[in-house]
Amino acid sequence: MDDEILTPISSLLEIPMTDPKFKSCSYYLVRYVPHAEREEFLNIGLLLHSPEEQFLDCLITRDLRRVKRFHPQADLEFLRGLQTYFEQQIQEHEDNLQTFLMEMEQSLSHIIQLAPERPVLAAEPREQLLHLFARLVDNRQAEFPAPDTRMRIKQSLVEALRRANVFDHRRFEKHIPAEPLTHPGDPFHFDFGYRPLVAAGKPNGHLKLVHALSLHRDFELASVLSLTMGYVRSKQPAELTAIVEAMPARAEKTAAHSARILQDARITVRPLSEVDAFATSIHHELSQYASG
Repeated sequence: MDDEILTPISSLLEIPMTDPKFKSCSYYLVRYVPHAEREEFLNIGLLLHSPEEQFLDCLITRDLRRVKRFHPQADLEFLRGLQTYFEQQIQEHEDNLQTFLMEMEQSLSHIIQLAPERPVLAAEPREQLLHLFARLVDNRQAEFPAPDTRMRIKQSLVEALRRANVFDHRRFEKHIPAEPLTHPGDPFHFDFGYRPLVAAGKPNGHLKLVHALSLHRDFELASVLSLTMGYVRSKQPAELTAIVEAMPARAEKTAAHSARILQDARITVRPLSEVDAFATSIHHELSQYASG
């Protein structure tokens, strides 16, 4: 059975528990339990949840040799699909992650189980996910997941916004409901938004919105953003910047089509390689309030 004895959180992170830079998070070990009656298991993955940043991501080990040694009859094809399965489930339930986690604890099969929730502090959730995975699951497989899911792209955006002193700005809004901007009953939420000043001492400028998505994975979301911005602009001037993993190569037809949908709707597409410059530009716009 895997050793799960943990040091206290403050000792593990070597920081004071009240440090405001660190956010309260929770993690869940993913266990492989082929014989539940024996109460034997192997830690094969980990999920980390940051309620403050509406972030949830997972890492599942790719080293199935450990599993094979633990249980020679293991269904390796099933286990290889777990990373994709969790990523899809997170994407589908991103508007209610806490409820999703509670349901997952109850609904997973007896072969795959989530260990009870454990608290942890994190300056950057992605780095804490990697640290805990290496420590508790598999240090040979510990590496950053590719920024190819909406949740990971969004987290990279959040980190850039923090570096630019934008994320906690009083005029920078999070999880903005589309309903007041479109029509009653619209369930969509934009990730972020703000209204910059046109010039110091003058009224607010038009609405600027920001949303993360993967061009490869989120074709339907690209269409939703295009339609939603049409409704928003019918009521007021507004801009939307879509943050994506990278601009598509010519051969990447699905990603190129998603990008074309966004661009045809006059939505600016910016890759993660430009996210720091983008965050800095927002900081400059918001800093006008200090002189206004």
